[in-house]
Amino acid sequence: MPETPRQPDERELDALLDDVKQLLGDEPEKTPAPPQPNAPRASDVHIDYEKFYGETPPDPTPSRVPDAPTQVFRPLTAYEQSKPAYQTARRALYEKQREQERQAREQERQLREAQEEQATEALAQKKKRSRADLDQTAPMDSAAYAQWLYEQGDGSESREHRRVAAEFADECGENAPQKRKKHKPWWLIFPAALLLIALALVVFARQPRAADAGLGERVRGSSTILLCGTDEGGWRTDTMMLLNVSRSDRSMHLVSIPRDTLVYCSYSVPKLNSAYGWAGGGEEGMEELLSRVTEIIGFRPDGYMLIGLETFEELVDCMGGVTFDVPVDMQYSDPAQGLEIDLSVGRQKLNGAQAMQLVRFRSGYADADLGRVNVQRDFMRAALSQWVSPLKLVHAPKALKLLTESVSTDLSAQNILWLAESVLLCKGDVQSATLPGTPMNIAGGSYYVLDTQGVADLVNSACNPYQEGVSAADLSIRNG
Repeated sequence: MPETPRQPDERELDALLDDVKQLLGDEPEKTPAPPQPNAPRASDVHIDYEKFYGETPPDPTPSRVPDAPTQVFRPLTAYEQSKPAYQTARRALYEKQREQERQAREQERQLREAQEEQATEALAQKKKRSRADLDQTAPMDSAAYAQWLYEQGDGSESREHRRVAAEFADECGENAPQKRKKHKPWWLIFPAALLLIALALVVFARQPRAADAGLGERVRGSSTILLCGTDEGGWRTDTMMLLNVSRSDRSMHLVSIPRDTLVYCSYSVPKLNSAYGWAGGGEEGMEELLSRVTEIIGFRPDGYMLIGLETFEELVDCMGGVTFDVPVDMQYSDPAQGLEIDLSVGRQKLNGAQAMQLVRFRSGYADADLGRVNVQRDFMRAALSQWVSPLKLVHAPKALKLLTESVSTDLSAQNILWLAESVLLCKGDVQSATLPGTPMNIAGGSYYVLDTQGVADLVNSACNPYQEGVSAADLSIRNG
């Protein structure tokens, strides 16, 4: 019996069809395998890299950032710093910082004044209530009021005192002999006058303090004043000194600022002595000068005194002259200015006119203008030390009147009295110095370039009235 052929199943047909497609060049279609139930998915598989490989898994999407080019800091040269654009930007940044500090200090001052005003108002209300209670019981007549006060005590001691006083009044009566007044010896009048002057200094004196809080907490009994002297025309401050008095350690310091000091400004001649005249003189001129000095030393002085040549002569004559050792022979003539200088070397007593010649002379010093600065400072030291003697105090009222009437200043009479009292307490012992720097010739002109770190050190040791010291970074000093 013939064998019946077997029919191929579907799987064999599919395999045969794939072979035919391969021979014809067609890729067989791959049928995806059906998903198995409960089979794990790729996203569910977690590989513990630290366990199997000993390292952290790599970032699947790493992003490579190209390395930034290294920037090398190159400081500006003196020529680049002298450009107007740099000076303007530097000044704007400095003024912005100062304005922020000023606003912060102003807020503190307003808060402090508000607290003081509340305390004053509370005290006034308390006194008002006390006076109201007193008016309800005390008589208005002065004699009755005195008797009422006398009778307030109820203790046995008060009653005994009133009894003895009444008996004494009855015994004396109206016809009691009057005591003869004794005249004090005339030699006691002078000490009494000195005592009255001393009492006036103590009672009415008031310490000068800058309205700007500056560096914060102050050193007790310390103030710094800017002393200035103008030239013949009255537009340039050729003499500038910082006078610091410190009552805590009984010391005085006089720090000179050379007139040719180079500053950041928009003047045609960027020197410190040009600031006063550039702003038109007067209060505006002194405000401009104080701003430049503030940039140099790191804080605003507590006041200023600007004295002209005529007032300077009158003040020296008023105090009886100054004995001074003239360092060199001084002969100079300038008919255009009406200036005649004729002084011989040696120790001598100078009157007002001679003192004016001394402080104006500058052509015979080896170090030019710095020599005049040193002589001016030494003369001020001598004057202060000699004017504090008791014999010179009789001239104090006249000198005070001259200073308040003829000197341009923002100090009150009480402030000047405080300074005079401080000079007495310090016994006229004055330490002196000049802001450190180097004379330079820039663009054909003579300038004095300050040493920033040296200025910071000298200011902190000699004339800083604040407990916090200034640093070189706080100073805006132009060096080119």
